[in-house]
Amino acid sequence: MPSKWPDTQFRREIRDFNQEFLQLVCGDERPGTAFGLAQHIRLRLKGLAPSQLEAIAETPCLLAAFAVLPPRQLPGGVADAPAWPPATALPAPQAEAARLFAASLLTWLWHTARQDRLLAALCVGPGRVGVEQLAGAGFHDLQRAAAGAVDCLEARFCRHPRLWPDLVRAASRADVQVLTATRLSVVQLTLISRR
Repeated sequence: MPSKWPDTQFRREIRDFNQEFLQLVCGDERPGTAFGLAQHIRLRLKGLAPSQLEAIAETPCLLAAFAVLPPRQLPGGVADAPAWPPATALPAPQAEAARLFAASLLTWLWHTARQDRLLAALCVGPGRVGVEQLAGAGFHDLQRAAAGAVDCLEARFCRHPRLWPDLVRAASRADVQVLTATRLSVVQLTLISRR
């Protein structure tokens, strides 16, 4: 495999995706759950200083995911509906930002799956099926999947009871060791579970 963990360019790309995703989450004014995160967690994220949000964005794994990997929406796969209102319920500028982010993330994952399957598995989660399906998708399939990818966009591990509250709490403290340990816990979850 050509990439080494953690690769500097890869870390920058992950951080950039994480920063953009955190901006989407913090900019979401919908009541209730959005991107799989409860409103109280989103409000706590929104209350963090920019440097604290950046500390969360430095997590060495993607903080955004797809509830269902979008190529499954194409013939030959089954798509599940997201458990919360789709991003199309967002106001127009936010909805467009969410659509662009989801399409960019899907394209990046597709490219990564074609170039480095190990790296893609770290981004998508364990199991070869999702990575193989993504890598095998043609450009036209990807284009069609990207159009609806925003409806599958979620905070990675949003169903985990402690991860996001722990990330927010660790970022709000001045303890670098707690923050490092919390960010590394995301790596552990990545290795054992997609969500």
